Amino acid sequence: MKIGYACIPLSINASTSRRLIIKNFDYTNFFTTTEANLKDLKLILEHNKSNNIFMFRISSDIIPLGSHKINNIEWWKVFKDILEDAGKFINENNIRVSMHPGQYTVLNSNSEEVVANSMRDIEYHTLFLDSLKVDYTNKIVLHIGGVYGDKKAAMERFLTNFKNLSPSAQKRLIIENDDKSYTIKDVLYVSKNLGIPVVFDNLHHLLNPEENLSLQYILQEVASTWRKSDGAMKLHYSDSSGSKRAGAHSKFVFTENFLAYYEQVKNFNPDIMLEVKDKDISAIKCLQCIDSVQKVHTLYIMWAKYKYLVMEKDYKLYKEGSTMVNSKCTLTDFYKFIDKTLMLTLSEKNFLNTAYHVWGYFKDVATIKEKERFDMYINNKDFNEKFKLFIYKLALKYNTVYLLESYYFLY
Repeated sequence: MKIGYACIPLSINASTSRRLIIKNFDYTNFFTTTEANLKDLKLILEHNKSNNIFMFRISSDIIPLGSHKINNIEWWKVFKDILEDAGKFINENNIRVSMHPGQYTVLNSNSEEVVANSMRDIEYHTLFLDSLKVDYTNKIVLHIGGVYGDKKAAMERFLTNFKNLSPSAQKRLIIENDDKSYTIKDVLYVSKNLGIPVVFDNLHHLLNPEENLSLQYILQEVASTWRKSDGAMKLHYSDSSGSKRAGAHSKFVFTENFLAYYEQVKNFNPDIMLEVKDKDISAIKCLQCIDSVQKVHTLYIMWAKYKYLVMEKDYKLYKEGSTMVNSKCTLTDFYKFIDKTLMLTLSEKNFLNTAYHVWGYFKDVATIKEKERFDMYINNKDFNEKFKLFIYKLALKYNTVYLLESYYFLY
């Protein structure tokens, strides 16, 4: 079983999502931006491997304006070597990658122009994966699309338009239930007519359920759509953020919820894509929780990453966490404790206390201006993102590795 995340790791400074706007599009800008994205793809893959993450969704923006008519550059030839190098790394390390076109890629639209643009976008994603020279277990995820007042006709349009895609695109495409229009039953109908796999999204199903279908039945049906050449069944997992917007993903995966879900799905040996705001951090957490070998040194490493976050929430909980770690608690109990702590609201007293702790790394080396700026934040009680950005820049300047490797700046 692989567990992965989408597009942007938080714990390293690397991105494959640099964009270009149309008015700035020229060969030089395109080359520079694309090269940076592709180089960072390799860095991200290496980072993922070092953390036992062997599943990753590549950003659709990795090739800027990749499917736009303005882009007539044969990027797959220009960047052939760097693409194949990334693909070699993927293949040699048994990494599974995917892509997920955005909301404007609608294959069943009642607009011919939208369909044409959507097909071009799907073919762009296909060409990118093909250029990596990765096999057909590496997929492109798509929603069925809109209803347009007639769901049956809309589904038939999807069936028709799918058949106009290239053979490679047809082999790569998988379809997902959504949170408003198409239930898992609808998606299974389309799948059976086209012979393509289904990816089941638990949060979408919660918001747009198919009545009287148990999770085990759904998983059995979904698993039956995956052939050996498609690889392991893929699932999308997320928790709700609890915000007013239905379907918004949580900031982090709740350990208790994920482990309960894992117990229900593990016998199917699926690959699970986490859709969560803290990206690789939750992926690392989930992988560590299901690892049958619980390593004590891992506990100490993770406490070093989280401890200042805990401290700024509640100093008493910081002491409690330290006691838990020193008594060698399980990683599962540790992460449940972290989840509970991260849900707390910030208090001025605890934030101030933590600010002084992290300032301890710099107080003896900071310049007069830096000390004055720190005092300004403290005196104004200006505890916001600007303060953490100030501390982050100091950590970079003075190469404070312990702090830079922590999660203090990420929440």
